[in-house]
Amino acid sequence: MRRCFGRSRYRKWVIIRKIGLFMIVVFFMAVFVYFEMKVSPFMSDFTIMKGRQTMTELFSETVNEKMTEMNLSYDKLMNITYSQNGEVQSLNTDVVTINKLKNEVTEDLSEKLSGEFEYVVELPIGSIINTEFLSGSGKAIEFNNIVTGDVSSEFRSEFETGGVNQTIHRLYIDITGDLLIIGGGEQEPIELTTSVLVGETVLVGNVPAIIK
Repeated sequence: MRRCFGRSRYRKWVIIRKIGLFMIVVFFMAVFVYFEMKVSPFMSDFTIMKGRQTMTELFSETVNEKMTEMNLSYDKLMNITYSQNGEVQSLNTDVVTINKLKNEVTEDLSEKLSGEFEYVVELPIGSIINTEFLSGSGKAIEFNNIVTGDVSSEFRSEFETGGVNQTIHRLYIDITGDLLIIGGGEQEPIELTTSVLVGETVLVGNVPAIIK
């Protein structure tokens, strides 16, 4: 009788153990499915958004650094001539200076990106879980990411009507990057264009349409 009772207890223990193992497997499968369906896409989108933001800041900072190093301003990039009546007669770019600035910016950025530029993404645990109640809460976890790629740049002029008999002229450098974000075992190609203002002035008087 005792032997039968012992066997019965053993069988129950075996069954409970199998159920426990089954529940553990189901739990981890559920976590894996949740991560793949909810967490992974969220982290990927957030990483790309942060990458775009970081690269936009890098592009702008590089242009501003080069402008400072070369001691440049609008007057050193553009040449304006006026008629005897004080009207704008011509508006010409200093091609040599502009090309030098463009090359300096492009080479600097290309060097930084060829060396695999790194940036860090910080995500609170609550945001990783991706629930409205916990979003933004908990300790932040850091993820290291790498950006590499190629860049090109071009100058662009923009004219805007100002006050009475006034025209605002702005000069931009447009930087385009064909980039690859690497992080979390994944790679995501992105294209990013950033316009950085390098100078502006107010032109007083009539501005010939051919200049605009």
